[in-house]
Amino acid sequence: MPIAVTPGNTRFRKHQVGVQSALNTAVPATYVEPYRGAIVYNPNTTDPDVDVGSLDPVLAPYRPAPDISCTKTGPLPFGPLPIRLSAGLKGDVASAGGPAEIWIYQVASLTADKFDVFTDEWGDDTSDVATTPNADGILAYGGVIDVLEETMPEDLGPWTISDQWIYSNATFGNRTAGLVIDPAPIWVFGADTKFMKDPTAATLGSTLITNTVHGATIRVSNNLDKKRFANGNSTRFSLGGYGRGPRQIELVLTVAKTAAMIAERATLDDAVVPSRFFNITTTSTSFAGLGTPYVYERSGAFRLFSADDGEQGSNSTMVLTYRAYYDATLGYAYRAMVTNKMAALP
Repeated sequence: MPIAVTPGNTRFRKHQVGVQSALNTAVPATYVEPYRGAIVYNPNTTDPDVDVGSLDPVLAPYRPAPDISCTKTGPLPFGPLPIRLSAGLKGDVASAGGPAEIWIYQVASLTADKFDVFTDEWGDDTSDVATTPNADGILAYGGVIDVLEETMPEDLGPWTISDQWIYSNATFGNRTAGLVIDPAPIWVFGADTKFMKDPTAATLGSTLITNTVHGATIRVSNNLDKKRFANGNSTRFSLGGYGRGPRQIELVLTVAKTAAMIAERATLDDAVVPSRFFNITTTSTSFAGLGTPYVYERSGAFRLFSADDGEQGSNSTMVLTYRAYYDATLGYAYRAMVTNKMAALP
């Protein structure tokens, strides 16, 4: 007699997302993301801290607003980049279209950009309508990225992500059935990436750094603030919105100890640390449209913030950490541009 397999296989886990039109209204997912990471639902169950004449709890606990989060990791493909950047940089961005789709994310510094929020359906084989009557999936909604992070490995393989998502709320239920993942993603390879560093906004993208960069990390810490308002029990703990806090954008480069990089580190004790205008562009060997390759370009105004020593194989390296700032001549602190095939957010 055949023996049934134990349900709940981790390899059947997947994230399915869809963009929302309202903060606290979930939508059916339409797109499968190629990442790993569990959605964590913390109901913040609290025992009252009071004296009741007992060593053990007597009073039933209560639950305030929950915290729902997820750290998604994995190699970075070009396909879902607009989802990441709409959730982690700014919302209300549409593709410009053309031979391929072009998405431009220039973050505002002197005003606050709008948010795009997403429903995120996560679970395993016990979460699908087709396989179980139970509702074991986690359906998180109102999702945005608080910390957007991507790293280029020293072996120049695909950039990898470690994105920290937060959500307005979540329920337990079944995932949208029948969604499949893109079986042939186009990866954002370190081997296809070039780094350019210039001293002025006018010369941005002019000077290529050669035979120097071993690895890199770009990290956008949004410091988002959850807003809740007392509107009576019709809304209770529903999130009222997100606020943008002081943003920190870091570029961390692991570099060889070339003469130019040694001189760069020496600027740390200058009376005024000089500005650096970086352009980091990954151009794929695959094409998103007729004669148009997949491209992921990041640029911004930076200042060297700290320097540490490292090693790569038998050689010493330097780890240079830059922080972005708003430059009036450039007109922004940080901008990302994507060329791919995604015509609209899912």
